[in-house]
Amino acid sequence: MSDQEMQFADPDWKPSQQLGAKTGSQEGETFTPQPINADRREQSQWKAAPPPPHQQAAYGGIPPYTGQAPQQMQGGAFRQRPYRRGGRGLWFWIILAFIIIGLMSGGFGSAFNRFGDGGRIDQQPGGQVVPQTRLFTVTGTPTLVINDDSGAINVQTSNSSTSVTVQATNNDGFFHNPNDAQLNASQNGNTINASVPDNGRGSADITVTVPQDSNLQLTTANGDIQVNGISGQMTLTANDGNVQMTNDALTGQSNITTTGGDINFAGTIDKSGMYQFQSGSGSINVILPGTPAFHLDASTNSGSIAASDFPSVHMQSNNSRSGAKANGNIGGNSPGATVTLNSDTGDINLHQASKVNSSFP
Repeated sequence: MSDQEMQFADPDWKPSQQLGAKTGSQEGETFTPQPINADRREQSQWKAAPPPPHQQAAYGGIPPYTGQAPQQMQGGAFRQRPYRRGGRGLWFWIILAFIIIGLMSGGFGSAFNRFGDGGRIDQQPGGQVVPQTRLFTVTGTPTLVINDDSGAINVQTSNSSTSVTVQATNNDGFFHNPNDAQLNASQNGNTINASVPDNGRGSADITVTVPQDSNLQLTTANGDIQVNGISGQMTLTANDGNVQMTNDALTGQSNITTTGGDINFAGTIDKSGMYQFQSGSGSINVILPGTPAFHLDASTNSGSIAASDFPSVHMQSNNSRSGAKANGNIGGNSPGATVTLNSDTGDINLHQASKVNSSFP
């Protein structure tokens, strides 16, 4: 072919198939580009070049190639890199857990360095909450006025007749900062006032140690009241807790009240006075001796009454609705004391101390 004919060849022309590809009857042949304007007689003189040696290199492709991949990319020779899903390591979750616990405990500062002062409950560096204690000295029969909005109250006797100890112990250390539960205690003569206000951030139980002869005025909103071995006039009020009294002696006008709990009393009453036990939705269990004499009035709107240990008690039932009533004189015809037992939806059980176990679990 002359030089003049070669200049008419298209310089942008590209083969439509892969070089060296084996397709159909052309297997083993290699495409050789020829000038477009060449004479047929000259084209017949073109000879195919020998096929190139087999290559193991990866196929680079000739755009816009869209067919099947060459042989060297088939048969498992090429492995796609496995996909790794992005995730968070173990340390991320550990640190996140510490952050959440720290926030729930009132912050990192309060979670790891809770040291109280003043009227606050202290905590040792090791993490153990140290109850705050107040010590008072009295010269006569003490009167304890205790108000705990979010904890329990426990009263017990001491070996001293002149000392009173008030102690507050935090019971919400995981979700609240112990420093937020503050004990307020003061003395005016033989009257001692103590309280733990409900600030929504902490709570504490109050334990009081008093002489055996003491008067008690105890109030709790969300805890139980326990009194053991105390003799005196008592007004105990629990909003949503139980009242447990063991080996106590009631005098004067004593009122034991709970809205949503039970009342368990095992003790004695003075030969004169008025003693009232009242529960909203709980049961009332009272154990009393047969003497001194007292008059009994008991009623429940939707429960039952059991007083078989005292044959002189007259039982009455409500014909129009559920519930029961009972009354009578116990221990004599001229009683000097009155005992009133009333429950709205609970049962009432009155037992004689000589016939049953004189304590409650």
